[in-house]
Amino acid sequence: MKKLFFVLLAAVVFAMVNPTKSEAIRYDGAEVYKDQTGKMTFTKDIKIYKKNEDGTFDSLVVKRNNYFRTYEIEKYDGKTFYQMGPYRVQATNLVVFREIPMKIRASFYANVTYININRNSGEYGKLFTEWRDTSISDMNGDQMLRYCEDTGNGLKCEKHYPGSDMKVLDTKFKKAGVRYEVTEDSEAKTYPLEGSKTEKAMPKGSIVYSVSDSINAYLCVKEDLEAKDEQCTWLPIGILKPIY
Repeated sequence: MKKLFFVLLAAVVFAMVNPTKSEAIRYDGAEVYKDQTGKMTFTKDIKIYKKNEDGTFDSLVVKRNNYFRTYEIEKYDGKTFYQMGPYRVQATNLVVFREIPMKIRASFYANVTYININRNSGEYGKLFTEWRDTSISDMNGDQMLRYCEDTGNGLKCEKHYPGSDMKVLDTKFKKAGVRYEVTEDSEAKTYPLEGSKTEKAMPKGSIVYSVSDSINAYLCVKEDLEAKDEQCTWLPIGILKPIY
């Protein structure tokens, strides 16, 4: 009975850090799912932690050489963190991370936008779209995003970004100039990322106008559509009600 208990416990843990998805692509002998950034294993048994809403922590012991899917990557203060289900793991010499190629990550979306999530790079929040100014290249086996700028005399490709610096996002094309009402108190973000800086509080009942497509379920809006010097900010599209 005790052995059965541990088998069931292991199955529950595996399900928590490897959630079931409806579609997958085969790569490197395993299934890859939408929003997956890579897979991770450990060089020895290790204890990992998750933070609960009440501020307490739960721990979990994971065994060496078992692979787990990772979804979010955070880079700041010279450190890298991987999100493994509800557990967050800092990159150390005990962690072996294998990145999913960007072409595979992008294949889950019809219209892809990439956004730089590396706060150490000085270009956090920079957006790239495949149909306008980027291409994906595999340079010496490393997944890189190559940024190409239109100079008027063709494309000039100078900058390259590691794939692990990029969050792959879905883009929904939206009509510009649509008037929206903000249906609940919210925070207007600098970039279409939940962890992005808050530019301003946006109270319920505010009126805004769309100026771009929807990226990562955020819409870039302005309060004054004619203001040339006003930078658009990003609001969750789910709290915006169109006014016709």
